[in-house]
Amino acid sequence: MDFTAFKMSIIEATGLAKDALHIYVGIGVYLLCLMLLRPIFRKQGIRSFVALVIVTCIALLGEYLDNRETIESLGLMDLSRDQITASIRDLINTCMLSYVLYALNKWTTIFRPTNKPTSLTKRYKKMDY
Repeated sequence: MDFTAFKMSIIEATGLAKDALHIYVGIGVYLLCLMLLRPIFRKQGIRSFVALVIVTCIALLGEYLDNRETIESLGLMDLSRDQITASIRDLINTCMLSYVLYALNKWTTIFRPTNKPTSLTKRYKKMDY
């Protein structure tokens, strides 16, 4: 089974649009990499950057596999404008949400833990009861 037939069977089985599947695959690979890389990289920043690189590489590999027949028979320079446009759109759909999550994690405090809650009935001395 070639990659295109595999991709079409997934589209038929799920009933989702091709663009939606690109988004799901991109964010799924990103989150899976974050979980699997946790024992290897302790720092969140390095782990999320490596996961981002992996998502980008998988997206590029998927686009190569989509256009492999054209590239192998005619060469890279003979890809049509429509094929290049579709590949760029697929790359953006696959990687965009992962890049947004990476940026939110790096430059905001949305994913940072908050301070621990303090008790409303604080005891200052052991003998105050």
